[in-house]
Amino acid sequence: MSAGDPSTREAGQSTVDAYFDRESEYWDELYRGSGVYSAIHRLRRDTALRWVDELALPAGAQALELGCGAGFMAVALAQRGLQVHATDHVPAMLDRARENAAAAGLADRISFDVADAQQLTRPDASVDLVVALGVIPWLPAPERAVAEMARVTRAGGAVIVNADNAARLHYTLDPKLNPRLAGARTAAKSLLQRPPGDDGAPSRLHAIDEFDAMLDAAGLTKVRGQALGFGPFTVLGRRVLSDRVGVRLHQSLQRRADRGAGALARRGAQYLVLARRRGAA
Repeated sequence: MSAGDPSTREAGQSTVDAYFDRESEYWDELYRGSGVYSAIHRLRRDTALRWVDELALPAGAQALELGCGAGFMAVALAQRGLQVHATDHVPAMLDRARENAAAAGLADRISFDVADAQQLTRPDASVDLVVALGVIPWLPAPERAVAEMARVTRAGGAVIVNADNAARLHYTLDPKLNPRLAGARTAAKSLLQRPPGDDGAPSRLHAIDEFDAMLDAAGLTKVRGQALGFGPFTVLGRRVLSDRVGVRLHQSLQRRADRGAGALARRGAQYLVLARRRGAA
């Protein structure tokens, strides 16, 4: 079976869905955590929301969130006066999102639904904003999802989406994580007759230029892009820094990256993009 075979895609998506169903509590608590991973996700969310604020969308503008998870972004968008349709492919995540929306007193501004980002039922050109954070890495057909985001966005409307950066600094520094050494790791496991490890669910990395090209092919023009997040740093898969030190290092490297410190500006763990749908508004 090829990667484009529907049965292959469905099998991969089932594994991802089972992972998020099993770990829904973890993803609910992630943004409240004290570690580097939590700090990076908060930075990604806060940067995306700053970009939303700069769009100055009118009250009642239609926002579609894909992969809403525990609903924190949906709540933040609704707090800005947008009418939000939040979707996820995992019912357990939607249950948590509904609870968080109700607790925030915003249940009337957010609708929830199960949806596949790769095959949306939303009409063409029906939303002003699409937000998809932490979605692309988990999809068997990410290029299809990007095309769907573009399709449902009105001409001139905005898409805010991220990919996991293939050039992320902490992967290249750890032989166990470096993508360039994947072949050697596979051979070593075979020689040692080790069973493959359970890392939760398969996800994929994208090079920045590759992801930019994917957006362009879908009819989206990049307005801005930023690499975000450094760490958690590991050696052979084991963390070598405490949460406090790791967060401080992440923040220091991020400040340098934000100032355009050479190659460091393209080495963040996440690559976040704001793009516009081409065509006459």
